[in-house]
Amino acid sequence: MFRNVKIAAKIFFMVLFISLFTLLLITVISYTQMLGLTKYSQDANIQLGITSSRRSRDALIRQAQEYLDNIAAKQAEGSDAMFRQVNTEITALTEYVERLYANPEGFTGKPVPFVLDAPPETPGAKYMYAPGVAATPAVQEELRRISSAEYAFSGIFKNNSLLHNIYLGTESGISYRYSAYTSFNPSYDPRERSWYKASMENKEKTIWIDTYVDAYGIVTVTCARAFRNGAGVYGGAVATDVLLTEIIKTILALRIGRGGYAFLLDREGAYIAHPRYGEEGFNTDPLEDAVGPWREALERMIAGVHRGSIVEMYGEERYLTTAPLQETGWTLGVCIPIKEVAAPAQETQEDIAVFTNDAQRYIRDTLSWVLIRFIIIFAVLAILVVTFSYILSTTITQPIEELTKTVNRIRRGDLNTVVKVRGKDEIADLGAAFNKMTVDLKAYIRNLNRVTAEKERINGELTVASNIQMNMLPRIFPDFEDNRLFELYGKMEAAKQVGGDFYDFFYLDGNKTKLALIIADVSGKGVPAALFMVIAKTLLKTHLLNTAEPAEAMTKVNGLLCEDNEMCMFVTVFTGVMDLETGDFTFANAGHNPPLLAQNKEEYRFLEVASGVPLAVAEDFRYQQSTIPFRPGDRLCLYTDGLSEAENTRGDRFGNERLLETVNAYRDLTPKRFDDSVRKALSGFVDGAEQFDDITVLTFLYTGRQASP
Repeated sequence: MFRNVKIAAKIFFMVLFISLFTLLLITVISYTQMLGLTKYSQDANIQLGITSSRRSRDALIRQAQEYLDNIAAKQAEGSDAMFRQVNTEITALTEYVERLYANPEGFTGKPVPFVLDAPPETPGAKYMYAPGVAATPAVQEELRRISSAEYAFSGIFKNNSLLHNIYLGTESGISYRYSAYTSFNPSYDPRERSWYKASMENKEKTIWIDTYVDAYGIVTVTCARAFRNGAGVYGGAVATDVLLTEIIKTILALRIGRGGYAFLLDREGAYIAHPRYGEEGFNTDPLEDAVGPWREALERMIAGVHRGSIVEMYGEERYLTTAPLQETGWTLGVCIPIKEVAAPAQETQEDIAVFTNDAQRYIRDTLSWVLIRFIIIFAVLAILVVTFSYILSTTITQPIEELTKTVNRIRRGDLNTVVKVRGKDEIADLGAAFNKMTVDLKAYIRNLNRVTAEKERINGELTVASNIQMNMLPRIFPDFEDNRLFELYGKMEAAKQVGGDFYDFFYLDGNKTKLALIIADVSGKGVPAALFMVIAKTLLKTHLLNTAEPAEAMTKVNGLLCEDNEMCMFVTVFTGVMDLETGDFTFANAGHNPPLLAQNKEEYRFLEVASGVPLAVAEDFRYQQSTIPFRPGDRLCLYTDGLSEAENTRGDRFGNERLLETVNAYRDLTPKRFDDSVRKALSGFVDGAEQFDDITVLTFLYTGRQASP
C-alpha cells in the first residue's frame, strides 16, 4: 500500500499517526492515573480520620479517668475529714465525762431543766429519765455530775455546724442532751437505743450508726462512744447526731461536664446522696437491678475498693471512679458518660471528613480542568504535527516514552519519581505538570498528617480543660440572690482558652450568716495553670468550711501545695469571711493585689493589707488576718492584676490610678452593672490590643439589716 508513497509522506503520516496516537494515549493514561491517585488519597484520608478519632477518644478517656480519680479522692478526703473531726470531738467529750465521774468534788454542777421545762428552740442542756427510773438521791447525784458536761457540750455544739445535738445516756437510765429541741417521749430509754447498745458492744472505740431521717425530716448519722463511771466500769455512752445536709449538698454540687455527677453509698450499698434522690420511682437500692460490670462496681464500692472502670449504668456507658470514706465506711462515686468525654474526638472525625470531601471535590474539579487542557493541548499539537511532523517526529518520540515510564512509576505509588523535562514544548509542560502534581500530593499528605495531629491534640486538651474550668467557677445561685444582706457578682475572662485566675464565694454555715469570698491568680497560663487552680480552689474551700478562719485555712493549704511542687508553681490569694449579721469582715492575703474598699459613702481606696507570700512558695509561712467593720452600703472590689496591668496598642498600662478613677465613676451601681461598666471602660482603653493575662473581678455590696423588708 505504501510502496508507491514517497518516503517523506511515509515519515509524515507515520509521525502524524504516532504523534496523535501517543498524545491520546498519554492523555488517557495520565487522567486514569490521576483518578487512581484521587481515590488513593480519599481512602488514605478516611482511614487517617478513623485512626485519629480512635486515638483522640482513647486519650480523652484517659484524661477524664485521671481527672475523675483525683476529684473523687479529694472530695472523699474532704468529707472524711469532717467525720474525723466529729470522731475527735466525741472522743474528747467522752474523756471529759469520765473526768466528771472520776473527780466528783472538782465540779460543783449546775441546775438542769427537765426537757419540757427548757426554753423551746433554744440550744441548751436538759434531761429526762427512762421509764421506771426514780429520782433517788444516787440518781440525782449522778445527774449533778453530768450537769457539768454542759461546758464542753455547748462549746463543741456551737463550733461545729454539722452537729444536730449532743447527748448521753447512763446505765442508771438518765438521758442528758444539749440541743435546741424540747421534744419529749415518755417511753424513751437510752439503754434500748441502737447507738447505746453498739457503744457498749464496741468499747474503747467510736462507732457510727448508719443514716436515717429523724422526726424533723433531716438526714443524719449518729456517732457514739462508751465512757467509764467513777468505778472504772463502762456506765454509759456519749453520742451526737451529725447533719448530712451540707455534705450531701457539696457532693450533689459536684458536676462534671453536662452529664456527669457524684453520688454516695452507705455500708449496705444504699444511696445516701444522688441527683435523682427523692424522685418518684427512684430506687434507693441500686443492687436490686444492677447487673454485670455495674453490679461488680457496686460490690467493690461496698468493700471500700478505690478503683475506676467503664460500666453500663441505667442504659448508658459511663466511666465510674470510687473513693472510700474511711471514717464511716461509706463510698463516694463519680461518673461521666463516655459519649460526652469522646465528643471532641467525634467532632474531629467529622471535621476531617468535611475537609477530605472538600479536598476531593477540589481534586475532581482540577482533574476536569486538566482534561480540558489535555484536549486543547492535543488539538494544538495535532495541527503542529501536521505542519511540522517531519521536523518534530524525532524529538517527540523519546520524551513520550520517558513520560510513559514515569507515569507508570507514579501509578504504582512512587511519588518520588521526577519527570525529566527537556525543552519548552507541550510534552515538557506536561512533564512539569506531573512533577508539580507529585510535589503537591506529597506536601498535601504531609500537611494533612501534621495539621490533623496538632488539631486533635490542641482541641482535645483545650476543650476538656475549658469546660472543666468554667464548671468549677460559681454562679449566682438562688441561695445568694435571695439573701437581702448583700449583693455580689463575679466574672473571669481567660487570656487563653483556659486560665489560671479563679474566684469563689460560699456560705460557711447552715444559717447563711457567714460568707466566704476568695480571689486568686495562679502563676503561668494555659492548662498547667488551670489544673493548679482546680487543686488550690478545692483545698481553700475545704479548709475554710472546716475552720472559717482565713489565715489558718491559707496556712494549711500553703503547706499542702508546697508538698511535691516540682513545677514550682504558686498562687496569689486574697481570702475574706464576712459575718453578715455583725458586718465584721475578716481577711488574709497571700501576695495578691490589695482589694478596693469604699466605706461610709466615700470613694474607693486600696485596702491596707499585709502582703504575705504566695501559696506554694514558703512551706512554714504563717499568714496573719485582720478584721474591719462593714456598714450598710459599704463595698468591696476584688480583682487580679490582669485588670490593672492591661495594656493598649501603644504599650500604656491601665494602672492603679486609672483603675481608681474608673471604679469611683461607677461605685454607686449594682455589682453586676458595676462589673459591666468597668470592663467596658477597660475595653475602650486597650482599643483592640491582645489580652495577655486573665481578668477576674468579684464585687461585693453589704446592704445589712436596713435592706430587709
